[in-house]
Amino acid sequence: MVGAPSEAAQPSVNWTYPSANMFGTGTVSQTQVTPATVGSLQLAWILPFAASGPVRGLTFLGEGAIAPPLVVSGVVYVMTNDLTIMALNAEDGSTIWSYQPQLNTTGLPLSDLAGHVHGITYYEGNIWANLPDCSALSLNALTGAVVEHITRICSGIPGNDGKYNYSGTPPVFYKDIFIWSGSDDSSGTDSGRGFIAGYNITTGTLLWRWYVSPPAGGEIDWDTDECPPQTCHGNVAPYPGDWGTLGYTNGTTRAGGGPDWDQMAVDPTDGLVFAGTANPAPEGNATYRPGPDLFSDSIVALNATDGHMLWYFQSTPHDLYDFDCGWNVALANITVSGQNETAVIKQCKNGYVYALDAQTGKLIWQFDPPTVARLNTPNADFTSTGTYNATEKWNDYPKAGTIEQCPGIEGGIESDIAIAYGRVFVATHNYCTFVTVGPVSEIGPSYVGFSSAVPDQESANTTIYALDASSGNVDWKYSVPGVPYRGWLTATGGMVFASSLDGYIIALDAKSGAVDGSFYVGAGLYEGVTVGTSSAGNVMLFQLLSSPSYSNSTQGVPGALLALDLPQSSTSSLEVYLPWVLAAVFGAGFTVLVAARFLQPRKPSGVDPSHARGRPATARMHPCRSHH
Repeated sequence: MVGAPSEAAQPSVNWTYPSANMFGTGTVSQTQVTPATVGSLQLAWILPFAASGPVRGLTFLGEGAIAPPLVVSGVVYVMTNDLTIMALNAEDGSTIWSYQPQLNTTGLPLSDLAGHVHGITYYEGNIWANLPDCSALSLNALTGAVVEHITRICSGIPGNDGKYNYSGTPPVFYKDIFIWSGSDDSSGTDSGRGFIAGYNITTGTLLWRWYVSPPAGGEIDWDTDECPPQTCHGNVAPYPGDWGTLGYTNGTTRAGGGPDWDQMAVDPTDGLVFAGTANPAPEGNATYRPGPDLFSDSIVALNATDGHMLWYFQSTPHDLYDFDCGWNVALANITVSGQNETAVIKQCKNGYVYALDAQTGKLIWQFDPPTVARLNTPNADFTSTGTYNATEKWNDYPKAGTIEQCPGIEGGIESDIAIAYGRVFVATHNYCTFVTVGPVSEIGPSYVGFSSAVPDQESANTTIYALDASSGNVDWKYSVPGVPYRGWLTATGGMVFASSLDGYIIALDAKSGAVDGSFYVGAGLYEGVTVGTSSAGNVMLFQLLSSPSYSNSTQGVPGALLALDLPQSSTSSLEVYLPWVLAAVFGAGFTVLVAARFLQPRKPSGVDPSHARGRPATARMHPCRSHH
């Protein structure tokens, strides 16, 4: 069976990483919730989140939670957007402990910060979280006591003359090495030099840094210096003068790039960490960043011990469309020419899914969804055409009007994939955007290269695909009309769970794509389900409810966490009474159609209108550049 290199072969009812495990597969093995029993799922309990209070250090306060809840040994761990970490009894939702850290942003090169947490991680008895003040925190999973606090990670970065923006990125680990990737650049013209770093867990000592973009002022041989041909290689040829000078003027850069904001994957056998990277900044105007802008919009393989890059695979050279490689990176064992190989499976916002040889980065297969429209995004098709324009300043240059872009700035894929049962499950969507180029002469987080971005609401639809993991061929597909898709897919019990913006949790048969169960929740679902067991050994599903206005972090209701399980006695099913429970608890706030809030024109304001990772904006499905 195709799955993660080792862990997926073992039964697991714990969810320890945002994408379930260190391999990022989004799957757990269990035999209680199956196609035969899924229709009996019921509401076990509901935990409404309290409204957020002021958090020192955050410019914009986030409500509720969007980070996948973890489940370990009968305890649910969730981190809300006001940075509160809670441990809950899976049986009844009661609080075991709660902790809210105090931030210290003094003297750090930080842009505007918004409450927006993408994930936390359980590792060797501790809960780990990256914080907006460039620090990493670990708490004892049983007591909530502080175990480790690594601070000021983005201070004194060589070659940085820009600012960083918190991305809420989940940590990953290799043995006693903690790997940080929270240095998201601001996405505007004050962008920082993004990096990934390795730290010794015990001592907090910095071991290495790997940089996404060159230092301020540029580096003529950046591509080959960062990836020497003798020890490293990639799919895009080096470009002398790549990134130019990054618009360096008066001690400040006007361009940059950062890492992904979602989970990296770790291969403990070979000691490699696989990461995605974000789109270059500014997003829509490349005046200050000629060349392919390596190593943005890429999948990279790093040595977890010393940070050395083995290979890179860039999906969209010279990105003008906000097409980062956000969301999870996953590992799987697949069969290639009769041989078993470890593959890196990665989706990017350009709408493609890639299977890469984990050792070499060689493309094994790629999937271009036939249902995803493509218009005015030629550089995004580089892996198919072999060509790209390295000097175009913006889309449709030299014209400076409005152009329709498909996929839109929300991309063709805006969610985590899942890998199980010999298949890769991916939710694609159509959500085109009418974009207008914006100026980048001023310095600040709101100058992202788009002056406006208006979604083409008529184009919105979702298609979920099951791909053969060894070939990329389509086994089946399932359509959801009228809405795009944001969140993640979960594979478990022979099914794939999808939580949709039309308010349904759908359980699809992993073999055929047939609907095994469909439950109407009554709220647009921006997150998927996670799976684990209670202390009594009962399998439970956990579903977050976000505010309908969560595309704007500063508004909306806090939302809630739902816990679902199979009936232990004669009770009504979830499908019968869940909508009534939600209506009673949340009222009309959660019955508003998704389109009434997030399908709105995006206009520039005092905050970043591109809503690059972690910043508020309208008409974006979430405050991330994909994002991210």
